[in-house]
Amino acid sequence: MSREDKVTTQSKEFLVDNAIQNGTKKVEEEKQEIQNLDLDIELRYTNSELEKIRKLTSILRLGKELFLESAISYVHFLFSEHKESIQKIIDEESENYQAELKQISPIENMSKKDRDRFSGKIRLSPETSNKIEQLEMKDRINECLFVGINLLYKKLVGEFKTVNQEK
Repeated sequence: MSREDKVTTQSKEFLVDNAIQNGTKKVEEEKQEIQNLDLDIELRYTNSELEKIRKLTSILRLGKELFLESAISYVHFLFSEHKESIQKIIDEESENYQAELKQISPIENMSKKDRDRFSGKIRLSPETSNKIEQLEMKDRINECLFVGINLLYKKLVGEFKTVNQEK
């Protein structure tokens, strides 16, 4: 093997080793970023929310967790497409959520059956968690869910009711 071939081979090996190191470093950084995300979320439902979740998961044939992440994704999509108008809806629906929560007993005063009904946990995917952060609703995830559920319900069920009522 000539000297030039050895240098070329060494250069290629160096490039390969460097690429492997960079790739490994990037994977480790992404793992650390995912670990830093708070993916386990405590949920607090309202009566209307529970009814809409029941109907929509049945209609769409989705599991509850997937549906809840879809509701967040829907809010994120609308926010990215119609930022100003959706922000107004988010603000209004957040007020509605708070008002509906006040109609329910505090969670600590509920029976175990009601506590299980009106509360829950979800483990968000890193993608959904990032969407929550982009929406700047990390401290208002329950409100984001309420907004998404109501918007999906109005879109999928509410419009049908309106069309039928017009006939």
